[in-house]
Amino acid sequence: MRLSVMSHNYLLAPIQECPSDYLVKDVKLAVLGTGSVGKSAMIVRYLTRRFIGDYEPNTGNLYSRLVHVEGDQIFLQIQDTPGCIEVQEDVAQMLDSLSRCLKWADGVVLVYSITDYRSYQSIRPLYQHIRKIRPDSKVPVVIVGNKGDLAHSRQVAASDGLQLANELGSVFLEISTSDSCQGVCDVFEYLCKEVSKLHSCGSGDKRRSSLISRPKSPNMQDLKRRFKQALSYKVK
Repeated sequence: MRLSVMSHNYLLAPIQECPSDYLVKDVKLAVLGTGSVGKSAMIVRYLTRRFIGDYEPNTGNLYSRLVHVEGDQIFLQIQDTPGCIEVQEDVAQMLDSLSRCLKWADGVVLVYSITDYRSYQSIRPLYQHIRKIRPDSKVPVVIVGNKGDLAHSRQVAASDGLQLANELGSVFLEISTSDSCQGVCDVFEYLCKEVSKLHSCGSGDKRRSSLISRPKSPNMQDLKRRFKQALSYKVK
């Protein structure tokens, strides 16, 4: 399995910052997979609720939007990546540009098409590369089988996707980006919630480590006893 060369400029930065008067959480997600699996369509479907079937390939756009997930305001950035992976007999060789994207991301969506078995085969080496680049990280990963509406052209069973996700310790969803927005929303909102929880735990640990332990409250009975002793000494 081998990765073909991709542009080093697909990770776009900087982008406009979120207004400072918003109380928001920042979440950065990356969407990876081979070409023509519906990565761009998924992102646009989630952010706009519209389905657009045709996209210029290998654009690698960075999308940003203020979204609301279960009452939380989230400044969401989603990095689309070019369909750079070609499955061949060789062992997968990951590129520096892909590694750069993975170091940037808080969470990752791995997408394959149920109509393309080669795209399914690319998921395992991609996942392994994520763990190689972020070995000590708890970056949440969702594996998505897209184009569920094309069941007549299916090459990957839903059970295969679920088995792979279980082996890798990941979450699996099979969706149809064209038919419904709900499955797409489930993917991105799950990652937003998982990343937010990780951020909250991390900031909580930092706060706890910076706190000075509070002195114990004095024992009131002990204070009364000492006060009586002092009075008795004065009387004598």
